[in-house]
Amino acid sequence: SLGCAKNLVDSEEIISFLKRSGATIVPDPKNADLIFINTCAFIEAAKKEAIDTILEMAKYGKPLVVLGCFAQRYGKAVASEMPEVKCWIPFGTYGTIAQQLNAAFPNLDLSGGIDATKREFAYPGPEAYLRIAEGCNDFCTFCAIPYIRGRFHSVPLPLLERQMDDMEKGGIRSLTLIAQDTSMYGRDIGTSLTALVQKCLQHPRFNWVKLMYLYPDEIPDSLIEFYADSEHSLTPYFDLPLQHASDHILKRMNRRGREQDYVELLDKVRTKRPDIVLRTTMMVGFPGETDEDFEELLRFVEKEKFDHLGAFIYNREEGTPAYSFKDQVPAKIKKERLDALMKLQAGISYSLNKARIGRKYKVLITGYDAGNLAYKGISDLFAPDDIDGKLYVFSDDPLSVGDIVEAEIVNASVYDLDAKVVRVLEKAERPTTDHIG
Repeated sequence: SLGCAKNLVDSEEIISFLKRSGATIVPDPKNADLIFINTCAFIEAAKKEAIDTILEMAKYGKPLVVLGCFAQRYGKAVASEMPEVKCWIPFGTYGTIAQQLNAAFPNLDLSGGIDATKREFAYPGPEAYLRIAEGCNDFCTFCAIPYIRGRFHSVPLPLLERQMDDMEKGGIRSLTLIAQDTSMYGRDIGTSLTALVQKCLQHPRFNWVKLMYLYPDEIPDSLIEFYADSEHSLTPYFDLPLQHASDHILKRMNRRGREQDYVELLDKVRTKRPDIVLRTTMMVGFPGETDEDFEELLRFVEKEKFDHLGAFIYNREEGTPAYSFKDQVPAKIKKERLDALMKLQAGISYSLNKARIGRKYKVLITGYDAGNLAYKGISDLFAPDDIDGKLYVFSDDPLSVGDIVEAEIVNASVYDLDAKVVRVLEKAERPTTDHIG
């Protein structure tokens, strides 16, 4: 499964469908009868990864099934060049996945289909994603997602409630809500993200509830209220992909909101929750980005001091308005700007991480890192899947996946933190990993 967390949820639903149809999932491709590859095609690097993975899996000599965004966007165009792929299943045709597989492989007799309430978690443990919507209506000029994934549509609230009930019963303690545009949730079905968050916080076993991919101009005060420090509050982690800070570039990107709007929103969130962890994503090298635009971005990042910042270079995407913009930025300048931005952010992140030494946090144990002789954990400080950094937890006593501990930060690097267990707050109901070392 390649790409984002939303793609991972698709893969988990597909795995569940296959297992319910009688298939056995094997970890080693050489033991498989069919190899499924769920792909991404968001940016050039994702397309290259998809192609490289298809070619790598083809070496096993097994029939390949390619799904996802790459299949949606390029399957027809490249099918003749990739005879190893016996079945292309575009994202938009998952409703007929059984029929497509039966047609491609006559020895199969599959029935039924993908069921969003049934997922086979790829990484069994106490944390999970909840995908609350699909598609996007924002149509940023650099982004192909609306053309690949379609228009925005929310998952009905009762369906999400069923999924949350099942997750809670299954031992999930950390829940992360995701969508292409999380803050838009519910507007097409007569509800809201605020209403959904209320439902999430009614599940007492969810000790962490995080929101990812919030769009800055769609965040009501009623949602920010949930970040206030209380017994039933959202995890103080705020993910706000801003993309840029120059009003000139934001307008060209077709991004709603301007730098001053962002400043006021961040001030409002920090006032409500001073210890909130802020994450953003920025793009450099967008067509027409001048030295002045980039300097404005650097000043903004220096002033706001995000805990975590991801950045990427603009790549021309076929079918998007920005593809045909005349004033493309040279590749050398784009790389220099990325390096400068990440150098600035590295200093900010290191300073903020060092300031956390001596502080204590509630931590959920999610695994063990034999190379570092330490447990892995999640807390208020990081997003799932190590996209921000890693939290290593050292303990004198054995721990299990699912344990909740209080841990003190004892060491910091640019992205990672080391912590020492102070006390165990709660033992896992169904421990899955014992102490190693």
